[in-house]
Amino acid sequence: METNFSDYVNDAVRVLVLLNAVKDRKSIKATENKIKLFDYYLKFPCTMLSNDFQITQQWNFDEYYAFFHWKPNLVRYRQSLNYLRAKGLIEKISEGNLIIYRITDLGIVALDSINSPYKNRLIELANYFIPKVQRLSDKKIEEIILEKSKTCIKNGGVNYENPNQD
Repeated sequence: METNFSDYVNDAVRVLVLLNAVKDRKSIKATENKIKLFDYYLKFPCTMLSNDFQITQQWNFDEYYAFFHWKPNLVRYRQSLNYLRAKGLIEKISEGNLIIYRITDLGIVALDSINSPYKNRLIELANYFIPKVQRLSDKKIEEIILEKSKTCIKNGGVNYENPNQD
């Protein structure tokens, strides 16, 4: 299976944005599973947030097939997490019986140095949805993902039209 290197870069940026967004939230333990579930919101915002977040940009074509990816590629996530750890941008910590991930100071500096509409959009999305789902269990978030994906399939996919265009 061939994967474009830019997919790994995009994955790494999303993970950094997520870990930065949850770093001061004591109620969120950023486990590998929690990162994958939250990342689904960032990766497929039209599917997950279209009913309650005004989508004003055209999103990627993969969004149309979001329902195929509700169980993310574990190997690719581990590769992204290991890459970020190797670069010193995140750290892996044992906390009780959990393994959690945290963004490091170097990770915050690296994230702040990225100046792109993509990163800015991810930050906006993370700041919107995390407060809405932070108290939900992983199982409940997974149920929401399945429900939204099924609704997307039933309705014939995602509407990619920009609502601000005539």
